[in-house]
Amino acid sequence: MAGLLVFSGTGCAKVSTSSASSTAVTSQESEQEEVKEDSAQDASDASSTGGTSFDSSVTETPTPTEAEKKRIEISIPWKEGMQSTYDTMEGLTMEKGSYIAVVAKDLSSGYWKAVKQGAEQAIEDLNTQLGYTGSEKVRMTFEGPDKENDIDTQINTIDAVLQENPTVLCLGIIDMQSCQAQLESAAENEIPTIIVDSGLQSDLITATCGIDNSAAGREAAVRLCQAIGDAGEVVIVAHQYNTQTSMERVEGFQKEIEENHPNVSIAQINYGDGEDSVAEMLQNTFAAHPGVTGIFCTNEVMGEETLAALKGIENTDQVKLVGFDSGTDQVKAVREGKEYGLISQNPYSLGYAAIVAAVRAATDLPVDSFVDTGYQWLDQETIDLEENQKYIYE
Repeated sequence: MAGLLVFSGTGCAKVSTSSASSTAVTSQESEQEEVKEDSAQDASDASSTGGTSFDSSVTETPTPTEAEKKRIEISIPWKEGMQSTYDTMEGLTMEKGSYIAVVAKDLSSGYWKAVKQGAEQAIEDLNTQLGYTGSEKVRMTFEGPDKENDIDTQINTIDAVLQENPTVLCLGIIDMQSCQAQLESAAENEIPTIIVDSGLQSDLITATCGIDNSAAGREAAVRLCQAIGDAGEVVIVAHQYNTQTSMERVEGFQKEIEENHPNVSIAQINYGDGEDSVAEMLQNTFAAHPGVTGIFCTNEVMGEETLAALKGIENTDQVKLVGFDSGTDQVKAVREGKEYGLISQNPYSLGYAAIVAAVRAATDLPVDSFVDTGYQWLDQETIDLEENQKYIYE
């Protein structure tokens, strides 16, 4: 689970050896109650670009009672060399009426809805801390296409947002080759750009918030090899050919297999942004490679479409599936033992960290070039552990 924003986390009884999957909260992280907060109601009007938008300064939501109002736990792994923390607004400030624009890869997945929740909480914390009310509030818009492969709508959305001259732009890029002109425009207008989840390498970017996707791909390969007895054929179902998160997860998975699992081979790599559906691709894959015993899916959408597709393909009951992100169908499948496990990110913390980075950039404070928000491995034994609930965003 993959923009200019690149990053994500998961956990199990078997703790990952990857440093990126560390979720320990250090003394530099503020304690917060672990909870899930219902996201604010989206604005009912669709944006002129065809996507959906949310404006934190315009959308009115009912005031929750104290019993209803719960906070999301924000936990960002602290790593040596980091200049600042990204799990609190303490000590930060921003000019009244400032505007942070977030353009996501899509607005329909549970993952991006959770990113939005984390970002909303950060904006609320900032305004509360500064005592801003009414028109004084720092506001945020959260826009994007309805589907993660709608590149044209995302580009149009970015163009429209830049015309509004935001204080900071936060961007999760669908196609890493598509946004150069927009990045240049932001730089020319002195608008810092924070990449969220998926982006690209560019000197026009202030910071990237996400996970080590290559390490996560390696972890997925290790887990899938365990599931199939470290021998046999496996298949990758990747979400997009030209998205950084997808590319890095696939690359990490391939390298782990090639370097450490000589009896496992990758029979085929399928991409979800092609002409064929996931079901059609898998039908063709199993026809050509009937011995496949394992599948790795690189994000929530691919995982859930693969689960649905396998129901219609004969003799696949014993195929082991390792997914990415924790959508509703995948979580249910893991609990029922129908999916071996998944690598899950912490999108609430990702959304929060992106807004912290945006505030720091807007006020000329040091910003780490890469903020690793962590991932965790979840399987049937660990998916319901209390400490792992921040990785569940079904």
